[in-house]
Formats: sequence, structure tokens, C-alpha cells
Amino acid sequence: MKSINMGIVLLAVLAVLAAGCTNSPKQEKFPGIVRPSQNGSKLYFRAKAQYAVVRSLDPHGPTLAKAMDSVLGDLDGTVANDPRCPLFFGKRGEMFLELGPDGYARAEQDLKKALELTEDWVPAWIALADLEARRGDAQRAAKWLDGADKSIQIIEDREHQKPTPPFRILGLEIGGEPPKDPNDPALEETQRRQLMFTWLQESEQWTIDSPSLLMPAVSSASPGASGSSGVTVNQSNLIRRFRARVDFEKIVIRLRSGAKPADVLPSFDRVFQWDPDLFPARIEKAVQLRAAGDYRQAERLLRPYIDAGDPKLANNARLLYEMGSIYTDWYINDPKSPDSQQISRLAEQAFTRLHQVNPEHGPGWIERARLYATAGERGRKPTTLKDANQWLDNARQSQGLTQDSDEIRAVREQIDRAQKALQTSGGAG
Repeated sequence: MKSINMGIVLLAVLAVLAAGCTNSPKQEKFPGIVRPSQNGSKLYFRAKAQYAVVRSLDPHGPTLAKAMDSVLGDLDGTVANDPRCPLFFGKRGEMFLELGPDGYARAEQDLKKALELTEDWVPAWIALADLEARRGDAQRAAKWLDGADKSIQIIEDREHQKPTPPFRILGLEIGGEPPKDPNDPALEETQRRQLMFTWLQESEQWTIDSPSLLMPAVSSASPGASGSSGVTVNQSNLIRRFRARVDFEKIVIRLRSGAKPADVLPSFDRVFQWDPDLFPARIEKAVQLRAAGDYRQAERLLRPYIDAGDPKLANNARLLYEMGSIYTDWYINDPKSPDSQQISRLAEQAFTRLHQVNPEHGPGWIERARLYATAGERGRKPTTLKDANQWLDNARQSQGLTQDSDEIRAVREQIDRAQKALQTSGGAG
């Protein structure tokens, strides 16, 4: 009897050791993923098209909230049709985040729901970090970014151990091998992974189109063939994009915590090593270069986009606003520059294009007023000062203000001083 008991114990120990030595794959983190419905997909792409217009106009305040109503309305429809799609919940959460403090609670709810559906939803980890940074909690923001790093690593490890089979992107759907069991409607793990890559890539296409995240699909039947099989996800570039976004969000967190331009500018090098075309990072680096007084470098960073043949880039209001602001600060803060008049003309060109794209761009009207106030003061031109006051009135109207904001008031006072100096000295120069 004793020998039998010893045998049972030995078998149990061997079983434990065997389990410890087995290199079993990590548990799948998105078992509930299903194909999206036709209605959900249709509403999603309509919301995306509407958002492209919103971003190109770069609205602010009440105008932004009104413009986002239709985008959010369609995204409400997507989650109603497809309550198990992390792309739909995650994207709606990002839209609520853009609305500012009034949307933060809804943003948090949607982004956490996306992670509940799949812990691999990297955009949600990054967006939650940005949410906490906006709330002023850098420590919590950093923890969410740690989650993003871990999710990226899990995706890379899984692909290294068991690469996802070839597939084609068909909207929000995939084309690949037929199911092994035609009587089972559930997606196989490989199909769920293919959908996840499709959706993760799609999520990154909202701000500016990113062709580098796509590549020709390769037929699984003939791995050497490509071209006529459509497109698939460039997984390597997608991972690099996520790495870039994580490093960029670290910069954003530091800026929201009060870091100075000199503290963060070197960190952009690492972002652009991952992804040299991460558009929001290029805009932000230009903002920091402008704040540091390095106007020429800021201009060089963005000028290729302004001169691009792609109208989506060249006529992007956020880009035009930053270019106009660079030239305005350059003109104001470097009055002895031999290129001063050329700089002022470039600023005016940028603002003219900006207000052709979006006549209600309030911050653009304020910057344009700063340019005119300084030009009118230096050139002793009353008509230029009068125009500057008109631009401030436009800013107030576009922002729905009943009285001057502090920013508007500061420019208005500069104009008043210049007008009084002209009156005292006897008129225009």
C-alpha cells in the first residue's frame, strides 16, 4: 500500500514538472472577436469620412462640438450594430477625448470597453494615457503607456512564435483561407488575429492617410506571387507606428507636466526613428521649435507638407495655422532680419489659405491680428491696424464670445497703443 502511495506522489511530481517545462502559448486575449456587420461597417466609414473633414478644418470650441455630432452619431450606430468590435468602441472613445473635459467620462468608458474586448488594442492604452495626461495625472498616464508597451510586445512575440497566415483586407473584413469546420460559425484564432491586424491598421488611418501601413497581399497558395491579390497589413510598419506613438505620448505627458522645449526636443529623434512621418509629432515638434525661437528649423520641418501635391496635407488647417504662427513669431521677434518683409508675406499667405479652408478658425484670426498689429505699428499704417481689429472681431465671433478673451484683449491693447502713438505723432508714416 505504501509503494502504491509513493507511486501516486511520484506521478504527481512528474506531472507538475512536465507542466512547468511546457512552453505553452499565452492565452488568447480576444476570443470574442466576430466579423463586423455590413451596417456597422457602413456607418464606420461614413464617420471616418466626416471626421476627415473635421480634422482638415481644425475647428475649436462650440464649432468643434457641433462638427463632431454627426461623427459620434454614426459611431453610436456602429457600437449598437457591433457590440464586440474594439475598433468601434476605441474610435468613439478617441472622438470623445477630442471634445475636451465634457467628453472625458464617456471617453474613458469606451476606451476601457475596447480593452475589455481585447487587451491587445494598443490605441486604447495610448488614448487612456493621453486622457490622464489631460487630467494632470502624469503617474497614471505613465502606467497606461506601460500597458501599451506590453501589448505591443505581446503582439510581436505572438507573431514571432506563430506568424499570422496571409490575408487580404476587404474593408473591415478579411479574405483568406476558408474555415476548417464549415459547420462552426465561430472564427478561428488565426482569423481573429487577421481581423485584429486589419482593424489596428485601420484605426491609424484617421488623421492622415498612411500608405506605409499597407503592402501588396501575397497569396497563400503561391507565396511568391503578389500585386493582383489586393493589399494587406504591413505588420512591421504598424508595430513601428505604435512604438512611435508611445514615445510621442511620453513627450506629450512631459509637456503637460510643464517641461520646456529644450527638455523634450531631443526626444523627438527617437519618435522619428520609429516612424519619420508621424504627422502629429511633426506638428508638435514645430510648435516646440517655435517656442524655442528656432523659427527656421520649424519652417523646414513643415514646409514639405505645405508644398506637397496632396491637397489633404497642403490644405490641412492645423498645418496652415502652425505655419502662419511660425512666420508671425519670426516676424515679431526678429525685427532686424533682412528677410522681415518676406517673412510677413509668407505669414499672410498661410493665414489667407487657412481662412479659405476654414473662415471660422478663431486661433488663426488672433494670430493674424498679431501679425497685422505689429506690421501696422512698425509701418505706421492705420489701415493695417484697423484690419487687425477686424481680425479680432472675427475671432470673437467665430468662438461665440460675448466679450474679448484675455488673448484677444492683449492684442487689442497693442493696437490701441499703436493708434494713439500715430495720433500723437501726426498720422501715418
